[in-house]
Amino acid sequence: MKKIIAGIVLLFIAAVLITPLFVGIAAEKQINKQIDKISLASDVTISNVYKRNWFSSNAEISFDLSQILSAYGLLRLDTMPVFGKTMVKTRSEIIHGPFPLKRFYPKQPLTVPLLGVTKNVTKIIFPTNVLNFTPTITTYTSIYPNGSGSGAFTIPKANYQFSDADNLLKCSEIDGEISFSSDMSKLFFVFNAPNIFLKRLDNEFEVNGLKCSWRNDRETAGIQSGDFKLTFDNIIFGKTKINNCTFSNFRKEEGSNLFFNTSISIKSFKDDNTGLGPVKIELSGENIKKSVYKQLTSLLSNINNDSENQFARVLMMTQIIGLLPELLSESPEINLKKIEIGTPDGKVSINASIKADKTKLINPNDLKEIIKSITAGFSMVIPNSIAEKYIFNNKNPRYIMLQNMMIEDSVNYTLDLEYKDSQFFVNGEPFSPSQN
Repeated sequence: MKKIIAGIVLLFIAAVLITPLFVGIAAEKQINKQIDKISLASDVTISNVYKRNWFSSNAEISFDLSQILSAYGLLRLDTMPVFGKTMVKTRSEIIHGPFPLKRFYPKQPLTVPLLGVTKNVTKIIFPTNVLNFTPTITTYTSIYPNGSGSGAFTIPKANYQFSDADNLLKCSEIDGEISFSSDMSKLFFVFNAPNIFLKRLDNEFEVNGLKCSWRNDRETAGIQSGDFKLTFDNIIFGKTKINNCTFSNFRKEEGSNLFFNTSISIKSFKDDNTGLGPVKIELSGENIKKSVYKQLTSLLSNINNDSENQFARVLMMTQIIGLLPELLSESPEINLKKIEIGTPDGKVSINASIKADKTKLINPNDLKEIIKSITAGFSMVIPNSIAEKYIFNNKNPRYIMLQNMMIEDSVNYTLDLEYKDSQFFVNGEPFSPSQN
C-alpha cells in the first residue's frame, strides 16, 4: 500500500513538473494563433517576440492602435491627423498551467485548468504633440484550454503637470474587466473611472462617475453586432454642467436582417443662460438587410475618402438608388421614437418614422411602386412661448409654411405630418402646396 501511495505521489509530482512544459508549448501556439486571427480579420500588423521557458514565458507585442480600433468599429484615429501613429507596446509574463502556482489578480480562476495566466504591462505611445507622457495599463488574463480568456486591468491614478504650467491632467485609478472568445470574434470589456480632470490654459474639464461597457460579436460575414453603454454622474466644462447622462447602443442580427437601437438620456443640462432637462433621444431601425447594409457602408466609406470628387458623389447616389429594390424587399423601418427636451416653459416632443411595405412592391424595379410602398410620419409638440420665439419670429419662407401648418391650443403648438399612398397629410387632412 505504501508503494502504491508513493507511486501516486511521484506520478503527481512528475505531472506537476512536466505538464507546464507542454502547456507552455500549447499556450505559445494558442497565443500565436490568436494574433494571426486578429491580423487576418482586421488587417492589423502585430509584432510578436515570444520566449518560452519551462514554468513561465515572456513575450513582447506591439501594434498600431488606430488599426485595431477601426477594425472593431471604434474610433478612426487614422482619420485624425493630429494623432498620427499611436503605438501600443506590451511586455508579458506568462505563468504556465494547468494550475498556475502564482496568483496575479483576485478574480484569477484557481480550480479551472488553464493554459496560462499572463501579466501584461502595456504602454500607449502617442505622438509627443498630442501627449508627452506614456500611459501604462496593467492587464491580467487567464487563458483557457479552448483559447478563450478573461481577466482584469488597472490604470494607475495620474497627476501629471505638463511642461506648460497651465496644463494639468488628474485621473483616479481606472479598473475594469475583459473577456474574449478563442477566435476573438466575441469581445467584452467594462471599465470604471471615478474622476478625470483636465485643465488647459483657462479651460477646465471634469468627468465624474464614468462607467463604460462594450460587447462585440463579429460574424463571419464581417458585420458586427453587440452593445455599448456609457454613463457618467456629471460632466463639468467651465460653467456648463451635464448631470446623469447615459448613452447606449445595440445592434443584433435576425436571419438576413439587422436591427439597431440608439438612445441618449440626460437628467439636466445647465449653464449661465440655459437650464434644460430631462433630455431623451431614441432612434431604432428594423429589418435592414445585411447584404445591402454592407454595400451601403462600403459606398459611404469610399465617398468619404474622395469627398471633393463630385462625379464620385453622383455615382454613389446612382448606386444607392440601385440598391433600393433589395433594401425595400424586407420592409425596413427607421423610427425616431422620441426627442424629448424639458424646458422651463414645458416639454418639446418630436417623433418620426419611415418604413416600406414589401407587399406593395409587385415590381421592385418600378420607381413609382417604390415611392408608393413608403409611408412616413412626423409629429411635434412645442410649448407656445418657445414656438413663438424660435419659429413664428422667423420670416424665412420655409418657416412661414411651417407656421401655417401648426395648430395652437392654450399650452402648445402641435404639428402632425403623414405620407402614405403617395399623398401628404397635415394634421389629418390632405395637403397641397397651393394651399399656402
